[in-house]
Amino acid sequence: MLSFEEKKVENMPKVTREDIPNWFQRQTGFDVSIDELKRAALLDRIACADEPMKLMREVWGITPTELERLLGAPPRTVEQWFRKEASRPPSWVIRLIVEKCAAYQKERGQE
Repeated sequence: MLSFEEKKVENMPKVTREDIPNWFQRQTGFDVSIDELKRAALLDRIACADEPMKLMREVWGITPTELERLLGAPPRTVEQWFRKEASRPPSWVIRLIVEKCAAYQKERGQE
């Protein structure tokens, strides 16, 4: 005889990768592509990282000089953000920086 958990799993429909965007659309009413979901997940991963500036450098190749230019931030401030032992900006600032760098990277990739 099957336990409650086994019955529950047995009755669940199989979901494939191709079903995910459709499932999300049915559940939320939003029409979102899998690429948009992947991009959102990447941005969240970077914004929540212990060292978001280092991760942006690894993922997108963003340098401190490019970040200074992009944000109009003082060089010393940006340099401190890229140091491991430095204080990190507030989470809301990190989110803005990540979004701005993602847009910059997207433009740079289309050139």
